[in-house]
Amino acid sequence: MTICYFGIYNPDYSRNRIYISGLRANGIEVIECSDRSRGLMKYFKLIAKHRLVNGKYDAMIVGYPGYTVVWLARLLTGKPIIYDALCTHYEAQVLSRGIYPLWSPRRWMTYFYDHSSVHFADQVLVETEAQKKYFEHLFKTPPNKVKVLLAGADDKEFFPEAVEKNGRFSVVFRGRFLPEIGIRYIVEAANILQSDDIDFLIIGNGHGPVVKELHDAIKRFNPTNLAVESSYLPADGLRQMMLRGHVLLGQFADHDRLKRTIPYKAFEALALSMPFITSRAEGHTGFLVDGTNCLLVNPADAKDLAEKIKHLKDHPDISATIAKNGHELFLREATPKVLGKILAGYVSESLPKS
Repeated sequence: MTICYFGIYNPDYSRNRIYISGLRANGIEVIECSDRSRGLMKYFKLIAKHRLVNGKYDAMIVGYPGYTVVWLARLLTGKPIIYDALCTHYEAQVLSRGIYPLWSPRRWMTYFYDHSSVHFADQVLVETEAQKKYFEHLFKTPPNKVKVLLAGADDKEFFPEAVEKNGRFSVVFRGRFLPEIGIRYIVEAANILQSDDIDFLIIGNGHGPVVKELHDAIKRFNPTNLAVESSYLPADGLRQMMLRGHVLLGQFADHDRLKRTIPYKAFEALALSMPFITSRAEGHTGFLVDGTNCLLVNPADAKDLAEKIKHLKDHPDISATIAKNGHELFLREATPKVLGKILAGYVSESLPKS
């Protein structure tokens, strides 16, 4: 089986890198046909590049993000199209970032992109069962069109290794500054735990309201046990900085999007064999299990977060068990090779039956 990976996707972005390497690890030939030029030029370049591979593949996967090119894929090929949506564009731009107000035409254009992409594709990939239900309700898709494929983590980038831990018990958050993080609850939890010999490290960058939220929270609580690292870190440096901590953190806002997602940070923690704490949400159901492979806290509840962190500090045996169980779960269900095998199976389902 040969697959054309098509679109304006970034091949270095973790989701695309994981799926492409996973397919290849399962013996699937992947032909990449992508262009990231600005403006309309990318569409003309994609057409030209596709001419070189047309007729040489069995199915096409539109890489993430691909909501603006599924229509083009449909025009270019009669082969099955698998659209890697992850989530709706509307959800990412409107619900998460809130960048388009109700009256903005661009707000409704995002919905149009979602709707047309879902209906032009033969299969749609999403990250969780909760996301699948959301798509089926929102777009009235036929049964079995929407497929669940976990995000996973790159096991060549995130893996356990012997690293000397920080002297004091350390809690680490790493990721982009998005509203669903609930960054102020992390800062408040640090403030609560100042007298418990627990340090906090926030590794991330961004701009806009969440950065202001972070600075406002630091100014309000002024925790002396909190540090922020915003400079770029190469993969090895990032991994070792995370491993020097004792606990990794997820997302904590009371945010609608968290009902349908598993934070990418969760897969990183599992891949690193480190205990993970995040908020309780429907999207985790069936994968993350409270007290078994993670600890879950009430959304928007800094006190509960602080209590769970202290619980792991005071019970290293529980912390070690959660880390071990989490890593076993990752190896079983979320490595690139495992996900590539599942994806290859979905592609096979889409092929015409001889």
